[in-house]
Amino acid sequence: MAHPVDKTIPPLTQRVSRYILDQALAGCYENGRHMTEADLAGRLGISRTPVRAALRFLHERALLAHVPNRGYNLHADREALGLARRAMPEDEEKTLYYRLLRDRLSGKLPTRVNELELAQTYGVGRALLRNVMTTLLQDGVLRGRHYQRWEFTETLDSVESERESYRFRLTVECAALREPGFQVDRERLLACRERQQALAAHAPRYSWMDFFEANAQFHELLASASGNRFILDAVRQQNRLRRMSDLSDYPLVNIDVLCKSCHEHLEILDAVEDNKLEIAAEHMRAHLNRASDLLERRVMGELGALAE
Repeated sequence: MAHPVDKTIPPLTQRVSRYILDQALAGCYENGRHMTEADLAGRLGISRTPVRAALRFLHERALLAHVPNRGYNLHADREALGLARRAMPEDEEKTLYYRLLRDRLSGKLPTRVNELELAQTYGVGRALLRNVMTTLLQDGVLRGRHYQRWEFTETLDSVESERESYRFRLTVECAALREPGFQVDRERLLACRERQQALAAHAPRYSWMDFFEANAQFHELLASASGNRFILDAVRQQNRLRRMSDLSDYPLVNIDVLCKSCHEHLEILDAVEDNKLEIAAEHMRAHLNRASDLLERRVMGELGALAE
């Protein structure tokens, strides 16, 4: 049974705890993974103090084992990790993050925004807003800050840009599966498969945010397995460009379309696990072509939205 989380725990401690749990659930941290304050602080760009507090917090909930003079090791199965993640209080930063994305795509926010005006408009503290803007910057959604002014980067804001994106991805993501150094991490593949299976089997239980993030995880997993840093960079960039447009579309997507997408992901993962990479590439081409066809049907007014 998950322990209820004390909401007086500092937000940054909660943020680090959520990061560790999310990474573990995504398969990036295997059971027994050794964790150090220095590594986590470097990854998150923060001091060691909130990291130390988060590690202690997770240890108190029997999710981490403490190793004297060495730090902590992950010590929990997926069920315990999932329960702990769901017990965490709402992430104010994540909520504001996606609200800004939706408002930018809908035209409520201009390309260039002022930090003080945003804080007043959304009724949030400057520290919270600055953290969110920094995350948007790291995710490639914003360009550099100058005198508290920020600029949103381009997104897939037209039908033609979406068409170009699919043509580009058909080239890059199919090629990723044919790279001579292709080698997938089995733990990450299994975690990705479990996530896709859960979404397909219990779709109504999940939010559109869950589907978007699982979709991005799937495509980046295969790009990473290619061993080609340029392919991985390209797929990550496509996910960043699609973030605003996809997140605005997902609430309108028919649940059957989302489930079909998950089953297609699983078909590709099965071929990869069997080392049938040419078949996996063929499945990927069919998968992306289907999504591209859905785009055209949406343009013709036959669908409310698309998913892939």
